[in-house]
Amino acid sequence: MSSFTESLAQYREPVGSAGDSVDFLLNKRKLPSTAIERVPGVAELEVMISGSLDAPGSARSGRQQDQGQELARSLQSANFLVPKAVLARGSGESFSPSLLSRLKFGRSGASPMDFSPVFSNFPHVKPQLLERDTPEAQAIRRKLLRGAQVLIFQAGYSGKRFIFEHLKELGVKVSILDGPDSWAKCLVDEDVIESYIELDFTDYNTLFERAVDAILDSGITFDAVATFYEDAVAVVARLAEALNLPGNPSAACQAARNKYVTREIMRQHGLATPKCYRITDVVDLEPAGQHVGFPAILKPAFGAASMGVHKVSSQDELVDTFRAIRATMDVHLDTIWTQGTDLLLEEFYDGDEFDVDALMSKGEVVYASLSDNWACWEPWFQETGMNIPSLYPEEKQAELKAFASQTLRALGFTDGAFHVEVKYTSRGPRLIEVNARMGGMCVRDANLRTWGVDLVEEHIMTALGIPIRPRMPPEPLVCFAQAAVNAPYSGIVERSDWLEGLDKYAHCRLKRYLAKAGAKVTGPEDGMPDWVAEIIFEGPDVSELLREMREAVQSLPVPIRPFKEDARRGWFFPDFAYPFVRPEVHAVSENSANN
Repeated sequence: MSSFTESLAQYREPVGSAGDSVDFLLNKRKLPSTAIERVPGVAELEVMISGSLDAPGSARSGRQQDQGQELARSLQSANFLVPKAVLARGSGESFSPSLLSRLKFGRSGASPMDFSPVFSNFPHVKPQLLERDTPEAQAIRRKLLRGAQVLIFQAGYSGKRFIFEHLKELGVKVSILDGPDSWAKCLVDEDVIESYIELDFTDYNTLFERAVDAILDSGITFDAVATFYEDAVAVVARLAEALNLPGNPSAACQAARNKYVTREIMRQHGLATPKCYRITDVVDLEPAGQHVGFPAILKPAFGAASMGVHKVSSQDELVDTFRAIRATMDVHLDTIWTQGTDLLLEEFYDGDEFDVDALMSKGEVVYASLSDNWACWEPWFQETGMNIPSLYPEEKQAELKAFASQTLRALGFTDGAFHVEVKYTSRGPRLIEVNARMGGMCVRDANLRTWGVDLVEEHIMTALGIPIRPRMPPEPLVCFAQAAVNAPYSGIVERSDWLEGLDKYAHCRLKRYLAKAGAKVTGPEDGMPDWVAEIIFEGPDVSELLREMREAVQSLPVPIRPFKEDARRGWFFPDFAYPFVRPEVHAVSENSANN
């Protein structure tokens, strides 16, 4: 392994500095108020489900057919597109006549290579050069980025600013399309991006057509459309199809966003799936509990950032939790619920949790990195931390990566960055969910620091149709550990200096406050706990980082005045489970997972 000092010297800037503040607690999902995602209509979803389940040789029950049709109908009221405006390239469905006429005179139907400075260089580059994982090939790929016009659909929360700054450094001309109140509007004046296209996201029924109109009205010929924001993934796939730009099939993106459809497609492809039951109303609770059993996981069919995910241990708890979750599904509080309010009851997986960060190019998984996820504070599933590289046995790591790759291909993905959440159970690898975009929080930095692979630039390359072959070193450049500190109880943050004691730790690279003094925070007694801080350690040895991180977090004062004095307690730290309890002594069982 290269030395710690040498590995740090490879990068000009740290991920962040002490005292940096991010607006994570302004919104439970760290989302702008205008965030919205277009969902499929009845015909599309029926084709999506039946197309995979009714393939030659497949067996599909009448109940499965009914579920697919009912699911599609349940989403119709939240559909962004009027039926005639649905786009599925090659499907025979059409745009509205006015938009179709504009596209005919725009880029649609033409070869992408006729327009982009990126593609104009391709005839002078031997294709085989771009399919190599050499420094020379990567230098060519980076040169091809310079001058490219890239549209980013929705900026996400302000913590994603680094993405746009890095694309500026690479010479990419970025335009952002987002709502009128997005923090990203200032990036034009700051000369970080080229332009900002403002769009009203509140009229759901016409959003897609208005987005295409706004893009065409901008006068910019875009070479790619992309996003780093979960709720925009499916819309971006449809925009790419409309503008004849590279991108993943929209059906694949829709399948990943709907956990029920994901499970059905995986089952069709012979991949392991959990017992699962779709719940639309109270009457479904009893048969759901009988079918799945307990303990179980209750989660929204659509969702993000672990919102609404809850472990239930009995039928009575299932009923109470269902009612509590349904009470929060208000479109005025979070527009993600326009996609639907169905929930899923799934069997609870034992075992240890991991993330696979993957990159695909032309249908092939060309990079897969495994990180260890730290145990959550049950019954909630808020993240508590991670480390990379993984400490899991090599053969099990290989199984998890292979399973994630098989899942991505089964769903129909071809290109880009993916964040796949998996567990290694007593029965082998199992899927939690697929996020068809780069992971949030520290994921980009963890992969860059540890393996030297920049998920931002690799993702944009694929959006431009450039083949990628990330070069992964034989040994990690550095080891990386992150703690996402959960509020131990509900109350008010009283101090803004409580992380200063971390300065004594040589491996502490970042300390960031996620809740300012005066902020109200939620603890586990009242709901999914809020993050109050992020801490990152780096060093040459993962085990040493974990030991030091545990000591550091447990030594911190709790700067929160409780709403209820009897709720006061110390920090939660998951040192009872993997990776703090190593596989050699960690029995993978339901009992250990429940401790």
